Amino acid sequence: MDDAQHQYVDKVATFFTMFGSTRAWAEILGWLMICEPAERTQAELAEDLGLSAGTVSTQLRTHVQLGMVEQVRVRGERVQRYRLKPGAWREVMTSELGRIQALGDLASAAAPVMPGDRPDRVTELGDLAGFFAREWPPLMARMTAELEKGTP
Repeated sequence: MDDAQHQYVDKVATFFTMFGSTRAWAEILGWLMICEPAERTQAELAEDLGLSAGTVSTQLRTHVQLGMVEQVRVRGERVQRYRLKPGAWREVMTSELGRIQALGDLASAAAPVMPGDRPDRVTELGDLAGFFAREWPPLMARMTAELEKGTP
């Protein structure tokens, strides 16, 4: 890994750790986004990133369970390889609707305990979630259509 690649992996790791991911999980993701060849073994990931074999194994299992990374076999090799799953980022963005709706549900659940003096602390969340819940499906449909046409 050269310096520019290391800086990128570090940037990805810094971003995702802000949201509670482990640094190793985020470093693996960042490296799988840019490494060539795109497929890496556990041992290669450990060596490339300076992580222990156990850490890589644990974090890869999480990536696979989340659907971000997939296992692949290279013909003639006995070792398992891993790569960023094609379409993983589209799936992440598409699944945001569920989280948006859950935020709206949180706002609705506050009705019996709504603060009388400052209801905006809750209503703002409900308003934003409602807006994005309405707008997200057409936005994702437009994104899909543009990606299928080859225009990002």
